[in-house]
Amino acid sequence: MKVARPAGSMSFKANVEFASVALAPMPDMEAAFSSDKLQKFEVPVGMLVINPAGVDRTLKWPSLKRNAAIAFSPVAYTNLANAELEGGSWELRPPRFGHVDLYTLRMARTMIMEISSASINELYIDAFLTILGVYLIRNYSTAKVRATKAQNRRMTLRTSKRVLDYMNEHIADRLSIETLANICRMSPSHFIRAFSMTFGTPPYKYLVSIRLEEAERLLLGSTLPISDIALQTGFSSQSHLTNAMMRYKQTTPAKFRAEHS
Repeated sequence: MKVARPAGSMSFKANVEFASVALAPMPDMEAAFSSDKLQKFEVPVGMLVINPAGVDRTLKWPSLKRNAAIAFSPVAYTNLANAELEGGSWELRPPRFGHVDLYTLRMARTMIMEISSASINELYIDAFLTILGVYLIRNYSTAKVRATKAQNRRMTLRTSKRVLDYMNEHIADRLSIETLANICRMSPSHFIRAFSMTFGTPPYKYLVSIRLEEAERLLLGSTLPISDIALQTGFSSQSHLTNAMMRYKQTTPAKFRAEHS
C-alpha cells in the first residue's frame, strides 16, 4: 500500500479502480489522464488521485514520490457499488490535480499502521477497503447513494443471532465483510455500522476477540500444539496467534498455558 519511488515517469492503463493519496509534499509534479495535456502542479500532503479502470494515465515527478496506493478489482467494486447505490449506472470522477482529502489521508495512515503490525487482521483490511470504497463512490462518482433510515439502526435480535452463529461456526475460515453483510441482508457499509452499534465494537475486533477466547479455551482444555490451535482458531500461523495475544492480551500462548495449567 505504501509506495516510495525515486524521480521518474510512467504511463499506464489501470486494469483496476485505483486511488492514491500523497504522504509527503512534492514540487513540480506533472500528470495527465487519457490524451489530455500534461499539467504541472505542487503536490500537497493528502492530495487524492483517482484513476478509473481502463483510463490511460501519464505521470512525471522530479524527486522522491511517497504515496499510499489502494486498488479495487472492477468486479469487486461493481458489486460494492450495486449494494450501496440506486441503480447500476455509476462512474468514478477524478478530482482536480492538487485536491486534498484529509479523510482519505487519515484512513491511509491508519491502514499503513495496521499492515505494518505483526498481527494483521484480514477482516479489518476488508472493512477498511469497504468503507473507503463507499466513501469514494459517495464523493467522487456520478452515482446516487441509497439513503434509508434503516442504515442507522441496530440489528434485530434474529439478525444478531444469525451473524454471531455464523462467525462462531466459521471461526477458522477466512471471513469477508461481503459474506457477513449478505447473511444480514444488508449492504456492506450498513452492516459495519449496524454491527458496531449493536455490539459496541466493529466486526473485525469482535472476530479477533472470539478467536482469542477459543484459543485460550483450547490452550487450557487440550494438549494440542500451539501451531494447531492457531490454525483451528483462524490464525495463519503460531506466530500470528502469538502476535495477536501479545497485542490484545499482553501475553503469549505458551505463557498463558503455563500460568493457568
